[in-house]
Amino acid sequence: MKSETIYEIMLSVLAGEATGDEHRLLNEWLARSEANRREFEQMSKLYRSFEAVGKQDDSEFDVGLAWMKVRSQTVEKKRKKKQFDLKRWLSYAALVAVLFTVGFYFMDRPAEQEWIAGSDVLENINQPTLLLDNGEQIPLKQDSFSIQQGNTKIRNNLVGQLSYESDKKPSSGEEKQSWNHLMIPKGNAYELELADGTHVWLNAESELSYPTRFTGETREVRLRGEAFFDVAKNPDCPFVVRTDDVAVRVLGTSFNVSAYRSEQTASVTLVGGSVAVKANEGEEFRIVPSEQFCYDKSSRKSGIQVVDTELYTSWKKGEYVFKNATLDEIFNKLLHWYDFSVRYQNEQLKNKHFSLVVDRRISLEQLLELISFTSDVQLEQNQGNIIIVKQKGGEVQ
Repeated sequence: MKSETIYEIMLSVLAGEATGDEHRLLNEWLARSEANRREFEQMSKLYRSFEAVGKQDDSEFDVGLAWMKVRSQTVEKKRKKKQFDLKRWLSYAALVAVLFTVGFYFMDRPAEQEWIAGSDVLENINQPTLLLDNGEQIPLKQDSFSIQQGNTKIRNNLVGQLSYESDKKPSSGEEKQSWNHLMIPKGNAYELELADGTHVWLNAESELSYPTRFTGETREVRLRGEAFFDVAKNPDCPFVVRTDDVAVRVLGTSFNVSAYRSEQTASVTLVGGSVAVKANEGEEFRIVPSEQFCYDKSSRKSGIQVVDTELYTSWKKGEYVFKNATLDEIFNKLLHWYDFSVRYQNEQLKNKHFSLVVDRRISLEQLLELISFTSDVQLEQNQGNIIIVKQKGGEVQ
């Protein structure tokens, strides 16, 4: 496929204007290599950041210079002589220019539009980190602390817990809502107590954006990645979790949301209570305990299935429980905990089924030895690459 073609398809998909054939072509291209998937993820980050920043910023910028930067980072790496449709790429030029000129993380916008610009900071941190609304970054595993932010006290301890305590006294005049952003890198997890008493467990490679105290008629947070919510009951003020593709509305319940941008499906798994789920402003579904709502990003189809909730919530106890899961499913989950890439001797090996429990404290080397010892599959590690081959009678095929 020509370079210009795949970039045009990317833009169409991200803009929600792609045809069925374009979705199919993009999925085929993504399946060819990890490099393609990383490239699309980077392009998605740029596009989503542009959506968040939009035209809220009035700063002037050089569109021509921005366009050249986009070309140097994408197009020119693929080809050097052919010309692109400049009109299609001007949106990227504006996008990059905005990202280069906007020096903040939080938009001063209404709560229902609040989101983070610059969340790619997650890639450059090695421990759970709190971003305050003034852009200050606070590593959470170095020291315990207690700080005051407006009418809210923020406390952190050294056992992976961050909490917010809101001053119950009414404030004089209208209080400006402040938003914080909690980022959890690969191989980590963290527990958070929001100002309303809601408990949140964030899994690895996840981000949560939330107000330091809730005001108004709803309690809304924004999630990228995976989190388990135990929501404090408040019939007069629904709790809303928004991701890029799914919105969950509850009054008081416990549920898991998995919404990694690198994965093709987003899911909501209900442990207790009842929730209403809607994907991309489509049909609203109501699910009951032990049901899971799934949304396929490619087909944009939604559905409900009955599941063993332990398989989708065990991570908050520091372990992954797999029951009759394929090797491909297992490694896709473990990629959030360990840093590696996978190469299969043949595609059929992806569908080998296993049942096992993986403790977060086990090393990747120990895990590979365990799987190799208990099956006819041999897993070899070489400089961060896992090579999976099938052996028979002690001989590697």
